[in-house]
Amino acid sequence: MSSKRHSTAPPPPKPPTQFSSTSSLIIADAASLIGTHLISLSSNTIIHPRTKLISTYAPITVGSNCILSERATIGLQSEPSEGLSQGVVIADYVVVEVGARVEAKSVGEGCIIEVNSKIGKGAVLGKHCKIGPMCVVAENEELADYTVVYGNGMQRVDRSGVEHLKFKMIARQVDVLRKLIPGNLPKFINRT
Repeated sequence: MSSKRHSTAPPPPKPPTQFSSTSSLIIADAASLIGTHLISLSSNTIIHPRTKLISTYAPITVGSNCILSERATIGLQSEPSEGLSQGVVIADYVVVEVGARVEAKSVGEGCIIEVNSKIGKGAVLGKHCKIGPMCVVAENEELADYTVVYGNGMQRVDRSGVEHLKFKMIARQVDVLRKLIPGNLPKFINRT
């Protein structure tokens, strides 16, 4: 006899989903997609185990070649304010690392959000921004392209010109993760 308790509550609702290419999209079986608004995922995106995409308050759109790591949380955690009706939009080639929380209005192409960082509700990150480990971007804050946030709210601009190398690195990482993370895409398909 099992000593684990089982919940008597019904499971959370399955959100409506839209996947651009199901052959190159990997969503781990232990990932969590919950809510009532649309979750759109593009090709070559990897959703790690225990990643949460929460569309309870607004839709979520994730571009292609993105990596959403373990224990990352994407989506609004409370009622949106004015102007956040489009929800969370993540552009192509974005990496959200372990334990990060993203409630941003938009995250630009090529951004890296490192371990346990928090991007506040309504924030706008330009292209190729890098948010250091455990850093916070405040609600409604706007960061220009190539901004690096580190330490205790320190910021600098990095125009080293290595964007194409970053895209190659992320594409290779997506290829490796596709082989390592078993996906269960049919579990998450819901077009109602």
